[in-house]
Amino acid sequence: MSEQKKQVLVIGNGMAGFRFCEKLLEYDAHHQYRITVLGEEPIPAYDRVSLSTLFSGKSDTDLILAEDRWYSYYKVTLKLGTRAQSINRAEKTVTATDGTVYAYDYLVIATGARPHIPAIEGTELDGVRVYRTPADVKGILQASRTATGAVIIGGGLLGLEAAEACRELGLETTVIEREAFLLACQLDEMAGEILDKKIEELGIHLRLNTQVKSIEGRVKVDRVRLEDGTAIPADLVIIATGILPNDELGRDARLELGSRGGIAVQNTVQTSDPAIFAIGECASFNNVLFGLIAPGYAMAEVAAAQLGEINKTFETSVPASKLKLLDLQVASIGETHYSLDEVDFVYEMDRSIGVYKKLLISKDWKKLIGAVLVGEISEFELIRKTLENGGDLPPTPHDLLAPVGEPFNAEIDMADDDVVCFCNYVTKGDICKAIDRDHLKTPEEVMSATYAASSCGSCRETVIAVTNQYVEHGI
Repeated sequence: MSEQKKQVLVIGNGMAGFRFCEKLLEYDAHHQYRITVLGEEPIPAYDRVSLSTLFSGKSDTDLILAEDRWYSYYKVTLKLGTRAQSINRAEKTVTATDGTVYAYDYLVIATGARPHIPAIEGTELDGVRVYRTPADVKGILQASRTATGAVIIGGGLLGLEAAEACRELGLETTVIEREAFLLACQLDEMAGEILDKKIEELGIHLRLNTQVKSIEGRVKVDRVRLEDGTAIPADLVIIATGILPNDELGRDARLELGSRGGIAVQNTVQTSDPAIFAIGECASFNNVLFGLIAPGYAMAEVAAAQLGEINKTFETSVPASKLKLLDLQVASIGETHYSLDEVDFVYEMDRSIGVYKKLLISKDWKKLIGAVLVGEISEFELIRKTLENGGDLPPTPHDLLAPVGEPFNAEIDMADDDVVCFCNYVTKGDICKAIDRDHLKTPEEVMSATYAASSCGSCRETVIAVTNQYVEHGI
């Protein structure tokens, strides 16, 4: 009689949870596991990074990563609309809110995060929204039909994405940010000034260096009041002030937590209970929480590899992000918040056309520390690789920056595990596998199959270059 399969229970059917399932199916060489997934939302796993495309006419189904037949084909049991209520570590069971009890041999917690709601008066008013799920987008679209003015609280990546959507919907849009410039976590002051100017030129109003005192109205919001007393008319308010890890299940099960919340994990992404893994936004590694998809996917792969008896561990890589935001390309690589007393700088800049590039280098001019790129970002992959390889500078550090108006050719000398699309974490290897598997011939087919360049679009040229080189030359 064949040995009974071990039960792997996954709580969460988001992008990280789905990637774990994909990778476990790949790494489970001996077919020893059976997978059950509890998904709280009513639809299967979807591409949350491309959520903004719902504003331009796409539907929920366009974002779904795999249809029902995928789960059926691979014999993955998917329970939608199912919320896990508690974990019994002694019995190795999870109880859902409907009372159903699910047994596990190994548990993967992939519960993600929820929007942070600031402690200000009026967040409960009708017309106040968050921006996290397809249901949130539907709510914003519905509210926009009768609204004339929108206020976005938060000038980070998500807030600016929401602001662009509101502008496209024809609303008078204002972004409120407590820092002196937008994207303060990624950019420096000069880069922030260029971005601020670009956004204001598009007709989006900015209120910087200030905070919201209250959201006001009787039943429905009609204005937002700032700390200085200024009132901004608004019948739609979108809160985009960050996220909080959904770590309650781990907390209640007395798993160790990170100092800033999140379920603490080792480099194997196992929790303080070796039978339980945590991945994605709900996990804390070395007391660091991750709000981007790339580390979530990396954690998912490590968890699957561990169960597949493959020696793979999670390591924090060089922080890097690039995006195309309101028609302006922006990138941040490595550590970017140092003063002139701590590091030296190398610049390329033309403010008249909105191009700014800065390298942060060590005082002895031997090591690259980080970079900020605005307007032109063809150097991104070269700089990222330099940092990944230890940061040793070339004899002329300026060689890492393309002259303004003369971008480097798309970087295609890449290893299989080099990331091409950071928004959706698509590697060169993913593209090559998709080409072989689905007999793809064109970059457009590759983008459709892998989701590369489907979000901000900043990697489009690299996707085209990698695709053409592999199709034509097999490398």
